[in-house]
Amino acid sequence: MESSVKLLEQLFYKKIKLSKKNTLSLFDAARIPKDTCWRTIYKMIFDIEIKVDSNLDRELTKPQLEPIMEKALKYVREGMYTEKSLLSLIKDYNAISFSVCDSQLTDVLKELNLLTNEFKSKNIERHERVKELESETVKAVESDLSVDEKIKLIKFKFKETLTHFQKDLERLDRINRTDHLTGLYNRRFFDEQLKFEISQALKEKTWVNLLVIDVDDFKQFNDRYGHLIGDQALKTVTKLIQDICHEESNKSGIVFFPARYGGEEFAIILPAIGKKEAWEIAELIKAKISNYNFVIRNKEGKIKYKNLMLTVSIGVGVLNHLESLNTGIKTIVREADDAMYEAKKSGKNCIRPALE
Repeated sequence: MESSVKLLEQLFYKKIKLSKKNTLSLFDAARIPKDTCWRTIYKMIFDIEIKVDSNLDRELTKPQLEPIMEKALKYVREGMYTEKSLLSLIKDYNAISFSVCDSQLTDVLKELNLLTNEFKSKNIERHERVKELESETVKAVESDLSVDEKIKLIKFKFKETLTHFQKDLERLDRINRTDHLTGLYNRRFFDEQLKFEISQALKEKTWVNLLVIDVDDFKQFNDRYGHLIGDQALKTVTKLIQDICHEESNKSGIVFFPARYGGEEFAIILPAIGKKEAWEIAELIKAKISNYNFVIRNKEGKIKYKNLMLTVSIGVGVLNHLESLNTGIKTIVREADDAMYEAKKSGKNCIRPALE
């Protein structure tokens, strides 16, 4: 029985790969009931690539599933295959599924709200400017200026108005590409940029590395200090990551792309540098954050908490040039993600490469 439990745990962490037939055989060995409900919930727990919702394109993460996995393994050891225990697993799984969807939807709605408000305010502002342009044009036409001077003045006013509109478009585009809390690139931009960089790398036979960074024990930090202070901490982590990316970009002449991947998780696209350089950047980020004394201030700017410490776990993924564009994108993300979870399992505050 214990060997079956260990194999199930290895399956969860993808240290073994099993076909559907062998997975079902493992379920048989663990004496998991063959009822459809039991088999379905165990497959959902131990096959963690199952999407929560195809429209959101978001997977449940291993840390989110770990408590359910532990409960499921406990049921295996103790043979607790009652209706009550089945419902308990399903309830826990559904709660996590909902929280993932709800969190994503909340982030999307916040971004949409920012864009809508920005558009409304700029629309009103530019409406006034158009009216002003109309008035200035009429004044120019009715003035005592020469025809050439009138035309020159009207052209200047139109050019000035068009410049303001162009700035508005650039501002809206920037808002559309950045995360509302941290100011980093958002998930939408990350997906588009990763696709572009991998496409270029496959054509030019150059490197693409990906860092996935997760703040360790951030839920406990939030629970202890509250979400507002948690947001302050995320902004500070963001600044530390940006500083490293900026410094290393200046040294190499290559632009790196740090993004907020979701929640307390960050990702950095590192194009055109090798594994060694990517690992060194990961080391710099880990050291910078773990050695930083976080100071939390209230609305008046007074220090509320000081000498708070945070650490991060980092996974490093590398592009496989033998794969196609779409497969290459999925693989590098999955491998960096898995490597980050290995860092978590190894005690946190460390870096792990993609498993060979």
